[in-house]
Amino acid sequence: MIPTLKVKPISQLLKLENYIINHSCDIEHWFRNQWKKYQPPFYASVDLRNSGFKLAPVDTNLFPAGFNNLCETFLPLSIQAASVAIEKICPEAKKVMIIAESHTRNIFYLKNIYALSEILKNSGLEVKIGTIDPEINERLSLIVGENMTIEIEPITREGDYVSIMMGKEVSYQPCAIILNNDLSGGEPEILKGIKQNLIPPLSAGWHKRRKSDHFTQYNKVVDEFSQFTNIDPWLINPYFEKLDNMNFQERKGENELASIASNMLENINKKYKEYNITQEAYVVVKANAGTYGMGIMIIKNSEDVLNLNRKMRKKMSVIKGGGVVTEVIIQEGIHTEESINQSVAEPVIYMIDRFVVGGFFRVHTNKEKDENLNSPGMHFIPQPFETSCIMPDQGRPCDDEANRFYAYGVIARLALIAAARELQE
Repeated sequence: MIPTLKVKPISQLLKLENYIINHSCDIEHWFRNQWKKYQPPFYASVDLRNSGFKLAPVDTNLFPAGFNNLCETFLPLSIQAASVAIEKICPEAKKVMIIAESHTRNIFYLKNIYALSEILKNSGLEVKIGTIDPEINERLSLIVGENMTIEIEPITREGDYVSIMMGKEVSYQPCAIILNNDLSGGEPEILKGIKQNLIPPLSAGWHKRRKSDHFTQYNKVVDEFSQFTNIDPWLINPYFEKLDNMNFQERKGENELASIASNMLENINKKYKEYNITQEAYVVVKANAGTYGMGIMIIKNSEDVLNLNRKMRKKMSVIKGGGVVTEVIIQEGIHTEESINQSVAEPVIYMIDRFVVGGFFRVHTNKEKDENLNSPGMHFIPQPFETSCIMPDQGRPCDDEANRFYAYGVIARLALIAAARELQE
């Protein structure tokens, strides 16, 4: 049994949700026009925060790794969306290869790879899982659940093509290669310049991609959407700034960071006053590249930056793969007013091509509504998004939860358009 979601939106968010529902046909037409101009990423996930007065994305991942957390009711839509996405990129595709992360001991990640491979197989493709991990030099068979096994195999390169050797003279050479490896460690030599379709492209990896670039594009998308819908863009868009040349260990850049945080807190408080919001404003400082919730801290006062202890400076200095943090993004903090079984929660929306294919809630029993939930101790609860999440039925009234899920899908797709523009540029 799936626990029920509880959220207490105030009037401003209810107005926004109702507006989105009542203008869904126009909004969907607007989205269709966007997809005529921009090619959506093959897949993506978006972390949202719903404060009860504001609904906005706080992160967009182009290498989603939680397909195992999606509700089974959305499997048919995932299969259909994957078919559309593959056909666009490689119409003649019969064989594909997933390049996985080197997380062979992380059972949750391996279940994600299994779920992703099943979606692709059910869309009519032959699928194999490859790895660029230099420590894996032969086929690795891993049990990930009851009657669930995956085989991870090292890839080889000959000329401009990569493949998996099936025997001395037989190789598995795919038409398309799907990266589920975020390339935090850099571009693998074995994948550079290959002639096979590589999706997403190498440039989407965290060795090159920056969160500030994404939210710069998101700002533009929201401005266009807000002109079309005549809503306050702040209600769906967090303030952000970028800061380069940071060195937390040497305390380099702390004064600049404190100044930016102070100005942003002042601007947030002005909006809070405008909407009669009594919450305490805060900002989130994040590494400008990377994922897994690493390199993140909460700031409620600019003095917090100047008083970082050694443990926090060390935490902020390194991201996944041991990369050193020299760039940060300072982002408006958004409280979450959503809870499941009295624990704070936030929605994560999954998309393949331009389609919302499902979502789940990230839940944390030991965090507060103004803290980062993407941290050890979190768990995930699949949510059976109703059809109304994708497109409300104009002929019948929708309940509050269905309205909210559709609103989630709209905001997530705005972030998806931003990601499409980001990749295009």
